[in-house]
Amino acid sequence: MEILRKLTIKTCGGFSIARIKQVMEAAKLEEGQAIPLLRIAGQSTGAKTGQTDKGQFTKLMGSFVGTDMTTGEQFQSGQCILPEFIGGTLGSALLAGESVRFAFEISARRKDNAITGYEFAIKPLIDTKPTDAMAELMALAGIVAPAAPALSAPDGDKIEGGAPPAQAQTPDAGKSDTPPADDKGKAKGKGGK
Repeated sequence: MEILRKLTIKTCGGFSIARIKQVMEAAKLEEGQAIPLLRIAGQSTGAKTGQTDKGQFTKLMGSFVGTDMTTGEQFQSGQCILPEFIGGTLGSALLAGESVRFAFEISARRKDNAITGYEFAIKPLIDTKPTDAMAELMALAGIVAPAAPALSAPDGDKIEGGAPPAQAQTPDAGKSDTPPADDKGKAKGKGGK
């Protein structure tokens, strides 16, 4: 496992725009099809925002591991920068004083009308659920959590797989103690917890 100064899409396997296009061409993707690039998991205990000529970013601090899905190489770091639509969500949860654990698969989905020819798709790899405070607000507003929809990022990218990852359960916990929710949003078994 290689130790890096920070995990990013570029440092964790060298996924530049050119390399992502090569991977997509080798896979012979058609419009709308995706190929996994990275899996990143970690526990974040802090966040800092910044700005470069490429836009705003959120740098997460904590402990992170990543795997290049095209080569199997593994990487580790105490800092992580994810695509901003997901990094900003995690950073917001950290500003609220929470420690956040997450695990994602980052894919490139062919999108012919995008400048780069692709968009990123993020899929949570662990169960997600609202925090107690968010669950209370949702109940007061009469909002029932849907069964794992795709969420759209402000720039048109998609976050697949359900609730925002800021409330993700621990990746090392194995199985969740909370039974899966039925289609009405209530947990099955154990008294409908």
